[in-house]
Amino acid sequence: MIKKIIGFIAFIIILLFGTMLYSKNSSSEVAGVLDQFNPLVPKTELYVKTTTPQSVNVYGTATYKQMAANKNGKTRRITFEGLTELKTDRYLKIINKGAHIESYEEVLRYQVPEKALKEIDPR
Repeated sequence: MIKKIIGFIAFIIILLFGTMLYSKNSSSEVAGVLDQFNPLVPKTELYVKTTTPQSVNVYGTATYKQMAANKNGKTRRITFEGLTELKTDRYLKIINKGAHIESYEEVLRYQVPEKALKEIDPR
């Protein structure tokens, strides 16, 4: 009985690590759902400079696909939706859990960490 319990726990841990590796550099909906519920994926902050949306649906929801950077300047491609079209050339701080975007807020340029700013807005 103990061996079955240990085997089941090992299976769950391997499954969680596997889903974390699968979604590490992905911005798909599947990766977002997996990351949302995976306790091994940490919450982080990413920064973007807004661009024009990839698409806008009939309800006005805009979809954005662009590069984001963390405070250390490491970049990754993300996909997120705005309730409406966002103004361009604005800075957003995005709270994410892997590919799952939890929220975003507009910040001023000086509030963006220097290394992230170099990646998202190389002036």
